[in-house]
Amino acid sequence: MAVVKWDPFRDLLSIQDRMNRLFEQTLSRSRAEEGIAASTWTPAVDIYETPETIVLKAELPGLRREDIEIEVRDNTLTLRGERRFAKDVQEENYLRIERAYGAFQRGFTLPTTISQEKIRAVFRDGVLELRLPKAGETKPRKITIEVH
Repeated sequence: MAVVKWDPFRDLLSIQDRMNRLFEQTLSRSRAEEGIAASTWTPAVDIYETPETIVLKAELPGLRREDIEIEVRDNTLTLRGERRFAKDVQEENYLRIERAYGAFQRGFTLPTTISQEKIRAVFRDGVLELRLPKAGETKPRKITIEVH
């Protein structure tokens, strides 16, 4: 028999996670969208940094370019969109609906070192990639040490 160290915070986090899921399920059942139970969804996002840019990749499967809106205001990048429920299948023919539908919105605070006017976005294969170039003077540079 293995000895496991007891961590009271792990149990609290587990309870909190269960409560959050319970409330999400209850709220999604109480709201109906077009006869289908709507659930909130947030696209998964990866953010990484290179010496020249910050790159944000968001998973947006099933969306078209027209369904996505990107806005930068006051050093905040806002990503909005909506995944609509398909009307090509009758609601009563569904056996299970697990994908989330509806509107989403995510906000990201940008460092002041981003050159906002040079931000570029590419949408390919359900993945939105934003390239946020760093301003020229904020790129890391090596400083040589002089010997006197």
